[in-house]
Amino acid sequence: MTERALPGIGVGVRPRPEAAASPRPATRDHVGVVARPTVARKEAILTTPARAGMLVGASAAVYALALAGISGLQAEADAAVAAARAPYQDVLAQTRAANDELEARVLKADAEVRALTGTYGKVGANIEAYQARLDSLAALVAEVQGSAAALPTRIKLPTVTMRGAVAGSSRSGGGSTTPRTTAKTGASGG
Repeated sequence: MTERALPGIGVGVRPRPEAAASPRPATRDHVGVVARPTVARKEAILTTPARAGMLVGASAAVYALALAGISGLQAEADAAVAAARAPYQDVLAQTRAANDELEARVLKADAEVRALTGTYGKVGANIEAYQARLDSLAALVAEVQGSAAALPTRIKLPTVTMRGAVAGSSRSGGGSTTPRTTAKTGASGG
């Protein structure tokens, strides 16, 4: 590699007045070196802080452009990922809806089971009351059966003898047995 030397840039520095008036005599130390006076150019004076500010501004601009490019690339990548996930999002929404419907059914079934449990408890209490009544009825039936067992199997009824005619009905005048009515009603056209 070869070494390159950068050209000297004058920044508006003017030589000292004494150096311009009397050139130095050549001494042993400066043998062969000729002092060149610096030329004053008509350029704007750029100081080191101004140059540093320009460099900071330029680097900030480059950084901003790099961030904008990266943000654009990231937005494109995000859009591609969102487009790739869209079918999965639809399936996920359908699955959530099915799960919500299933949860509603489970909650309804739970409420029905709780109501059925309450009804079963009430029926159980009623069954205990009926069982107590049946036990008392069974005791009564057993008592009646015991009394009935003590009775004779056949009872001889006394014989009744009748003499003469037995009137079975009270007929007066020998006509019809149904009574006569003389009242008229307006019911049934009569």
